[in-house]
Amino acid sequence: MKKSNLRKTNFKFNNYKKSKNRREINNNSCNLNQNVLNPFYISGLTQADGSFYCGIQKVKGKINIRLKFSPKFEIVVDLDSKDILYRIKEYFGCGSVIERKEDYTARFIVTNPDELKKIIIPHFKKYPVFFNKLHAFNLLIQILDLLSVNSKDRDNLSILKLAISMNSASRRSDEEILELCKILGNSEAIKKISDINTNMTSELTSGFLVGMIDGDGSFNVTFKKNGRVLPVLSLCYGATSLPLYEESKKFLGSSGTLSKSKSIFVLKISNINDLVDYVIPLMDTNPIHTEKKEHYKIWREVCLILKNESPLSKSSLLKILDLAYNMNKEGKRRKLSKDKYLELINKNL
Repeated sequence: MKKSNLRKTNFKFNNYKKSKNRREINNNSCNLNQNVLNPFYISGLTQADGSFYCGIQKVKGKINIRLKFSPKFEIVVDLDSKDILYRIKEYFGCGSVIERKEDYTARFIVTNPDELKKIIIPHFKKYPVFFNKLHAFNLLIQILDLLSVNSKDRDNLSILKLAISMNSASRRSDEEILELCKILGNSEAIKKISDINTNMTSELTSGFLVGMIDGDGSFNVTFKKNGRVLPVLSLCYGATSLPLYEESKKFLGSSGTLSKSKSIFVLKISNINDLVDYVIPLMDTNPIHTEKKEHYKIWREVCLILKNESPLSKSSLLKILDLAYNMNKEGKRRKLSKDKYLELINKNL
């Protein structure tokens, strides 16, 4: 996206937030500019579902074993969302999309060193990621520089150190790392490079946040046993990403609750005022592109019904039930069956 277009988008969004009538949202405004792929969105989706990585392969030669290093950039989504990867491939003009039915995923992958250096790296320098992803990205740059040296003069031990330091969740054991070091003639295991990217290194943009939401967020409508309807936006943050959470409040409001689940933090926003005043304007100005866009349309409509009608009439409750009951996983994970909720509606209204 050209800078002028980004300025127009941000100007439109900022004025929208400042408007006295921002609660009066037109139903027809949902998902504007669907054909425009915001470069910040791509980086946000990468923050959620992408990775910078360097594979290490042991190759048997006639005399000894050598190591082959394979740097790559990858974004992985559900197979239902494969279309966005083809659009990202078109945006970059490189890479490939691999559809895998065995694990129901689609992957956009770039492995060509020249494409990584001339296309992928310039993009993420201009539209950066944060924290652990930024750490891996910076190491990828160094690996590509070292790999550009003639193979006989290459510092393979330094490349190995960079490669094993890219992802803290790597499955390589200390024993495996030591074995790799010995192949390169080093008798001791090398220490990983620590991730020092613990602070926000650039401004969080609305497009980036929506890319994150499209990757690690979800739109849900909960049907409570007391008959209440509760729309919720959920968004996951990495264990080191709390500064990103603080910055996102500017766009999402401050009413959400943050809880820790294993190694991640989960933000849940259910306050109808923040959903309508902050989240919906954000999403309408910066459209999402995975299969979640269909969930969002339904969720959005439910939010507006709840905002504009209090208390809810029986007809509105029935409309929400019809709209939203099957929106996620076809309603299979709901604690209340559709018939049971209908009984509650008929009993209470």
